[in-house]
Amino acid sequence: MALKYLTPGPVQIPKPVIGSIGRQPQFHRSDEFRKVFKELIDKLMRVYDSRPIILPGTGTLSVDVAVYNYLDPNDKVIAVVNGEFGERFAESLASRGCIVRRIEWEYGDIPPPDVIEDVMRREGDVKAIAVVHNESSTGTTNRYIEEYQEVAEGYGAVLLIDSVSLFPVEVPKRSVDVIATASHKAFISPPGASILYISKEPRAKTPVPPSMDLRKFVKFMEKFETPYTPPINVIYGLNSALDYILELGLETYCRIHRDRANFLYDRIKLKAVARREFRSYTITAFYTSRAREVVATLRSYGYIITAGMGKLRDNVIRIGVMGDVSLDDLSIVAEVVNRYVD
Repeated sequence: MALKYLTPGPVQIPKPVIGSIGRQPQFHRSDEFRKVFKELIDKLMRVYDSRPIILPGTGTLSVDVAVYNYLDPNDKVIAVVNGEFGERFAESLASRGCIVRRIEWEYGDIPPPDVIEDVMRREGDVKAIAVVHNESSTGTTNRYIEEYQEVAEGYGAVLLIDSVSLFPVEVPKRSVDVIATASHKAFISPPGASILYISKEPRAKTPVPPSMDLRKFVKFMEKFETPYTPPINVIYGLNSALDYILELGLETYCRIHRDRANFLYDRIKLKAVARREFRSYTITAFYTSRAREVVATLRSYGYIITAGMGKLRDNVIRIGVMGDVSLDDLSIVAEVVNRYVD
């Protein structure tokens, strides 16, 4: 039985994208590959008007690269922690030797901008705000990103956002300092490409491992190359995926995901983890005391979803709506889930 993946990622990749990756990788210093790479960069800039950088890796590496290139040991950073990926962001900051001031917030909710500004004012000399755009452990989207950027600018800090499980479904409406994302979620491509959008030059003074040094990547971008071997076949897939996304248009692409997510929010008779105004359009999450049973039963129907993470491991199911997913698929999923409603 063929399985269909409705997970937070990797996602169910459309067949044309899968077809585009099955080819001999070109030499990454060749004119042929530079042409492909330039096409990809141009498409990424059409998605969001900022400088895109591609490294071999996944979303976790993107976040680490942002941390290590914009912060130094002993820099004071505010980290919003309202789920497992907020915890991971804080962990990355601590690994750099930063002084991390955590804003612990209720799962499924988002701290408003005035809370961030109040902490900035009280702490003083804060170098960065670190926040997860889409907390995939709870299906919660932070829709205050533009306001957070204004707060950061007002205090001379840099805003670092982890948008690994959302971009490009919801794209900030204004320039954001640093966005970390990846190829294998809403970009509907295989894992293997770490993607960053940067609108400020890296500012870290302490050395960064060569493979993570954004300054090197920025320099090589001038000739449409990377300093080290890129994920070549993933780039082929990402190039194909962006053709599909851009042909639809970003507004339509967002609407498709919003419609899919709302279909589940409306049909499933379980409580969503996220407050209504912060519900994610890429990953839905619902409370249930029978998470493991739901996951196992859906697998028998050919659908892979996942349970929660951390303290929600046994009390939440998460259903992704990215990739090659139809409303017919989601109708079956909702019907099965509703059998487990007490």
